[in-house]
Amino acid sequence: MTLEDLKNELHGRTFPKKVQISPDQIVVDVDKFLKVQFLSCESWSRDITKCPSYVRLIKFWDAIK
Repeated sequence: MTLEDLKNELHGRTFPKKVQISPDQIVVDVDKFLKVQFLSCESWSRDITKCPSYVRLIKFWDAIK
């Protein structure tokens, strides 16, 4: 999934207050989480699949499907 695909899928949706994306990670402020992760991905200059923020966004996407 590309970064643009993720943006299209995630922006404008409503989410639960807390989203557990892994056993040790819980997103408690979804709007801030998405903003920070997308900003980090946009500034990443190498392979996007190796970007930690991209990996977290994919985990978030899998958690809310």
